[in-house]
Amino acid sequence: MQTHPPLATTAVAALAVAVLVPAAPRPAAAGGFGVPEMGVRRTAMAAVIGRPDEPAAVFHNPAGLTLLPGVHVYASFGLALLSTEFRVQPWPDSDRFIDDPVDAEGYYPATRPTRAMGVIPMLVATAPVWRDRAFAALSLYVPNATGARFEPDGVTRYHLIDGYIISPLASLSGAYRVGPRLSVGGSLGLMNVRVRGQRKVFPIVNGMDVSQLVGSEPELTLDGSDWVPSWNLGVLAWPTPTLSVGATVIGRVDAQLQGPVKVVYGDDAAQPGDTLNARQSTALLLPWTFLAGANHDVHPHVELGAELRYYLYRQYDRQRTEINDIFLVSELETIKDYKDSWQLAGGVRVHDLPQAPGLELMLGVHYDETPAPARTVTLDQPTFSHWGLHSGLRYQVGRYRLGASYLHYWYLIPTITDSITSPPSNVKGDGVNNIFTVSIEATLGTPGATP
Repeated sequence: MQTHPPLATTAVAALAVAVLVPAAPRPAAAGGFGVPEMGVRRTAMAAVIGRPDEPAAVFHNPAGLTLLPGVHVYASFGLALLSTEFRVQPWPDSDRFIDDPVDAEGYYPATRPTRAMGVIPMLVATAPVWRDRAFAALSLYVPNATGARFEPDGVTRYHLIDGYIISPLASLSGAYRVGPRLSVGGSLGLMNVRVRGQRKVFPIVNGMDVSQLVGSEPELTLDGSDWVPSWNLGVLAWPTPTLSVGATVIGRVDAQLQGPVKVVYGDDAAQPGDTLNARQSTALLLPWTFLAGANHDVHPHVELGAELRYYLYRQYDRQRTEINDIFLVSELETIKDYKDSWQLAGGVRVHDLPQAPGLELMLGVHYDETPAPARTVTLDQPTFSHWGLHSGLRYQVGRYRLGASYLHYWYLIPTITDSITSPPSNVKGDGVNNIFTVSIEATLGTPGATP
């Protein structure tokens, strides 16, 4: 860290608070940490927990591996393209540094991210390991890879310029058929959680103006990462030949994201281009998650399904950050006040029609309730409740099953007027998300049937 004059130490400490409190990483999904849109059955029908009949079962319900006799090689790729618009309300002293006009409703001009997207790749290989009762799978997938970028001179520059969160996961899964109508399964994996954030730092902290020292637009870059274990357990039962029910529990993970923080002083600073360097360690909670679903064949060619996902976010009431190499500041806490969140989904699958053998048509819908109170939402990792409409198909051609789906989100963005973030994220806006998924599955062996 650069050496500063003794009279500047208080200003430097104030700047550290301004930098690290709002810059700490946060979960990115609307409900839980992970993006559950993996596999075409999930993205096309919405209801997968009660009948996970493709290798994406390693994520949704690993007991479903028992529905996959033979060796299966599976690849899917999802692309999420977000379209959002925000209008930010001025906050105390923001007019000193932001020249954009304020409209009659009291907001700066609307702004859109120049890039807002996510990628959802998955590779899985499955095989029987003992007769037709024990199965195993190796997988590599990314349950969360989202990022956004705003104009560096836009009205949101003190909230976010560029940022992402990505968490690739390698996993070993197994499943065992206990009896003709009951299977159990589980996965054990290793996840690498990585975050990055870049923005301008608002130079007034608790009434203290530090712009003469650091400039009106010092630039912050923050990085953090951690390797953490993950696991899930699932069960799949067939009470009747036409009714399947499933349940999954995903274990809580406590990540400690460590990395550097760098602030480069602005062009109008006392020492332009001077740098403040530090290291931070931020706790990130990935909550206990409980999933349950049921699928029923109401007709030889028609299947209905429903499921519930419940995220135990009540434990995420505060976020703690440890700081090294900044005088007078060693630890920070920010209020989160998260509540439990949930998602309810349902859908229909039409299959094996005499006119189109091998073709499956799917349609579904879900509602997702956010865990975050509006007053703690930030633009670097926003989380909002939303509706989702699912659609898609799968088609069997010999030993190959091809899939494609389209999923559309409608975000329910509230008008926030009581933000406690720094700077305040009092915004109004709207947004949608378009998720496209394609998959290919090859079966090397004799394909089997469900019980």
